Amino acid sequence: MSPDVFEELKWRGMVYDYVEGVQDLLAREKVTIYNGFDATADSLHIGHMVPLIALARLQRFGHHPIALAGGGTTMIGDPSGKATERKLITRQEVEANVDSIKKQLAHFLDFDVKANPARVMNNADWLLELNLVNFLRDIGKHFTINAMINKESVKTRLEREEGLSFTEFSYMLMQSYDFLHLYQHEGCKLQTGGSDQWGNITAGAELIRRAIGGSAFGMVYPLITKADGSKFGKTESGSVWLSAERTSPYRFHQFWLNTDDRDVVPYL
Repeated sequence: MSPDVFEELKWRGMVYDYVEGVQDLLAREKVTIYNGFDATADSLHIGHMVPLIALARLQRFGHHPIALAGGGTTMIGDPSGKATERKLITRQEVEANVDSIKKQLAHFLDFDVKANPARVMNNADWLLELNLVNFLRDIGKHFTINAMINKESVKTRLEREEGLSFTEFSYMLMQSYDFLHLYQHEGCKLQTGGSDQWGNITAGAELIRRAIGGSAFGMVYPLITKADGSKFGKTESGSVWLSAERTSPYRFHQFWLNTDDRDVVPYL
């Protein structure tokens, strides 16, 4: 195992892009890192395995992982990588999904190690308490429409006939606020996620710089995609779940067994 976790992740093909300074940060100190997981279903899927394995590896190198359940942001819906708007689900459904996801995270992360135990947090704990006027004054003023519509997740949807609702358009502000909240209250300096989250992650780092003069970083992983190039998602068809109730162990095994030869190395 390399003494440099960043080089280890790069060697394994797990680094897609990053904010300059991430490697020095990880080498210089034991960093609090968070990765968000939405709660649109009661199970994670194989698309989450890359960030989960990366978080586990970062934890083994002594860093402090936070798995952030999107109990609040899931009620808005992330437009990243989505051709159409998600169907909104109820708060009760979201809360039940968060509880199920927490149990699955224990298969990847160590919550009992004394030095740097993993933690699960839920952004509903702070997002659902926000005052709209204060949020727009204190957070919204740091975002320009010009910059937001140039983010790939927004630009792609605006080019489609269906367009993008204000609900989903505001998602970037919510995720950015998560990063600011965790930076201020948990000392979290690094956010990770899939490559489709790059725009949201860099927006959060920029919010921290503009709002409080802080220095925050981001790193994204390559997406696990289907044969047609589309990503695996909870609201997409053909998902392969990490729950035996949703995807049988046989089907899970068959998925990997039937992987196209060209995809074997990227999956490894």
